[in-house]
Amino acid sequence: AVDHEGVLVAQWLKDHGITAFLLRYRLRPLYTRNDWIKDGQRAMQYIRAHAGEYKISTDRVGAVGFSAGATLIADMTLNATTSQTNATDPLERFGSKPDFLILAYGSMRIPASADSIAVASFPPTFMYGTAEDRSSNGGMQEMFNRLYRANVPVEAHFFQNGIHGTGFALGDPVLGQWTNLLHNWLAVGGFLTSKPQVALSGVVKLDASPLVKGMIIFTPADNRNAPPVIVYINNTGTGELGRFLVPKDQGPVEGKYKVEVRQDATRWVSNSREPFMISMMDKQNKGTLTNADRKEWGDYIRNRDLSPSIYNQRIYSRKHPNDQQDYVVDIKEGKEVLIEVFSE
Repeated sequence: AVDHEGVLVAQWLKDHGITAFLLRYRLRPLYTRNDWIKDGQRAMQYIRAHAGEYKISTDRVGAVGFSAGATLIADMTLNATTSQTNATDPLERFGSKPDFLILAYGSMRIPASADSIAVASFPPTFMYGTAEDRSSNGGMQEMFNRLYRANVPVEAHFFQNGIHGTGFALGDPVLGQWTNLLHNWLAVGGFLTSKPQVALSGVVKLDASPLVKGMIIFTPADNRNAPPVIVYINNTGTGELGRFLVPKDQGPVEGKYKVEVRQDATRWVSNSREPFMISMMDKQNKGTLTNADRKEWGDYIRNRDLSPSIYNQRIYSRKHPNDQQDYVVDIKEGKEVLIEVFSE
């Protein structure tokens, strides 16, 4: 529908600094599936060919589809055309595969015979639907599972209630939250900025000792469209205590970020670092665990201090409590960061 699934959506995107184009594509019974796929392909090629005119990036062109429109963009992605450098048609010099997909309460079922390479090459995908809308939910869940198994970055939100055709559900206090989830997803994926994401590594310390359990929140300080980054500190399989590594596809962009450290426990040892637990779990995996081992393991667990080590999450948004300014770091590609906060 051109209104609540078209114009209103485009207006929301515009209000959030995102250029939007509406596609009117051919439908059955006058036209065939091949016709609407071609319409979608040509739309993507046209936008990329005129990116300079619209002052947009050619590598951040996504597709949003509602209901049948979701089927269209999934279908045209599965059957995307590649760029033909020497094509006489200037549009064919650009590929038609979207850089990201947003599927709302609809999607084709990927055929079982679909090429596995084509499925694995799907772009990052965001999906939204409701359990009440059973007519479209099956295809969406099947699509999610196929993309998940193919290691495609995919995020899905299925709300309990909501009929088919809710659009952006603007004003709905429950369903309307999906646009906030969508905007977060676009930001975290780096789709709202032209700056490339970079990997991030470093160490976090609290009172000069490694943070044993908690998180670091990096919030953009000089570029509101830059991706926020959240790092969970569990000290599992990281070697050095307090060390963290964020891969490029989940990372920040170069620039200034406000830092907030949150402490979830003062006493925490991951089983992957505890020699006794490592030994027992190794025996269990090998099938060599004896009754004596089980008794020793039980005694060990019962003797551990399981009392709470903290009663409220502790938040550190400044390096020192009396600092007047927020804690800000300058992130550069390839440069490690040392995050240090103090409780007094």
